[in-house]
Amino acid sequence: MEFNDNEPLYIQVADYLESEILDGKYEMGSKVPSVRELAAELVINGRTVQNAITRLVESGLVETRRGLGNFVTTDQEKIQRIRRNKITAMTETFVKNSLAFVSIAELQDILTQVVAQYKKG
Repeated sequence: MEFNDNEPLYIQVADYLESEILDGKYEMGSKVPSVRELAAELVINGRTVQNAITRLVESGLVETRRGLGNFVTTDQEKIQRIRRNKITAMTETFVKNSLAFVSIAELQDILTQVVAQYKKG
């Protein structure tokens, strides 16, 4: 994982872990590596990792089980909602940036063509 200076480190770590979970690296109900393990793997301070985990717990994606550690939620609807919110945010950014170059109609046409290509493949 590469870090950038434009965003707090704990948010970058939380986003990274969120992506790992949403991509299926950690399945529903599976244990997330400990703060110590993640800090060593990412070569960062444990407090930064703890802040990232806290952010994921607050979002509901991760649950803390006292004495056992942190686990990916087993709430399928919550995972789907978080996944959809993330995709919506990425799409909004894409559309906003694209409209600087093309009209809404052109963008819709481009998206229709691209989606059609993926349906074929």
